[in-house]
Amino acid sequence: FWLTGGHDIPTHYCTYIHTPSTQFRSNMAAMAKLSAATLSADAENQLVQGERQPLLAPDQKREVPVKESLHEDWDSTNYDITKLTTWAAFGMVTGGAWDNVSLWRCFGCAILLSCSVAVVIVFIPQASLVAPEKMQKMGTFLNVFVGLLLGFFLSSSMNRWYRCVSAFLELLDAVRSMQMQMIALGVTQERANMLSRYGLLSAWLLHISLHMDANDGIPDETAEAHHSSANAKRLWQSLERKRPGLVLPSEKELLMKHDESYALLWTWVASLIGRMAQNGEIPPMPSPTYGRILNIVQLAYGSIRDVRALHLIKAPFIYVHTLAILVHVNNILNAVGFGLVLGIAVLQVIGDGTVHTKSTWANVCCSLFMQFCFSMVGPLLYLALLEVSVCVAQPFTYQDAKIPACKFLKGLEEDLKNAAAMGDDPPHWDKPCFKTK
Repeated sequence: FWLTGGHDIPTHYCTYIHTPSTQFRSNMAAMAKLSAATLSADAENQLVQGERQPLLAPDQKREVPVKESLHEDWDSTNYDITKLTTWAAFGMVTGGAWDNVSLWRCFGCAILLSCSVAVVIVFIPQASLVAPEKMQKMGTFLNVFVGLLLGFFLSSSMNRWYRCVSAFLELLDAVRSMQMQMIALGVTQERANMLSRYGLLSAWLLHISLHMDANDGIPDETAEAHHSSANAKRLWQSLERKRPGLVLPSEKELLMKHDESYALLWTWVASLIGRMAQNGEIPPMPSPTYGRILNIVQLAYGSIRDVRALHLIKAPFIYVHTLAILVHVNNILNAVGFGLVLGIAVLQVIGDGTVHTKSTWANVCCSLFMQFCFSMVGPLLYLALLEVSVCVAQPFTYQDAKIPACKFLKGLEEDLKNAAAMGDDPPHWDKPCFKTK
């Protein structure tokens, strides 16, 4: 096998070469007398050199750049859920909603607004006539309304996230099912490797194309060219950097002409399945087995369309924008209400010039703390829920809620490699073979 450059020698070519030259010449003459039909069939079944290589070649396991590894090592689904029921959850900051800069920026703006309102209350005359209770009632009404809307939006975002993950995993399961069908039918290793490689290539291209809107670290050198051609170039550059050796140059040249090459790859799979049925490598087209194999192809294609649709079709802008405005307006009104209470409290302490007792100080501090919790901490929680809902609604865009697609793809490659090894060497029986030799 290795002396032939990785190509298996057909059975009728395997003749022993003895030392006498007469035996060698007789074997060569026997091979020359093969029929033209047999030669044409063998030529049709000959596959490219790349199909003889395993999916995980040792030279392809190169180190990922540091910038890329920082993004792909984080897994939003890998955590210890038992710690979330204890106070240790307060220390789990990485990957949560509280490590977002935008959240604390809005909270800082609210505190600055409250302090500004308090300063204005201190210096304006007749500030004691201001009634902050009315502002607090408006903030309380918005708290209930905003909390209800955020609950609906968060629920729909989580359903969207789970549907997207399920559709992506269905694509990977279709690749595994296709390999299992080929092993059960005893298809040659070259054909099975080609089908597995096309399925794996489709999953990688889909994963990269969905992440291409985010920062993938590849500069766009063709900004002046057409948008689709520029995206195609960036897509294939990213594939060669993250998973090299998965596509042949001739295949790459054909696939680069189309935007959704990850979906069109399953057209090649369907065509190859039909060719194998005509060659007798798998059951013929009218058989139920052939229909089952085509169902796997259709399942993979449908999963790709579902993932792409869930990624592109967002919630209506008018709904999300109105919800975001309500959250920010609620934050602003509560900040203004807390500023009014803070300014009046400062006037009561330093305005009349009387000496206050410890009980008076305690009452003022307790009132300020309670008002701070209602007017500042509550809106901060609603703002965090809005941040979580927006992140979860886009599972391929935001890092905090990103689907661990790289982990799934690496697991798929490992499963394909292990299944091929187990199917090639059964323990107590010979390998199945549908096509009789």
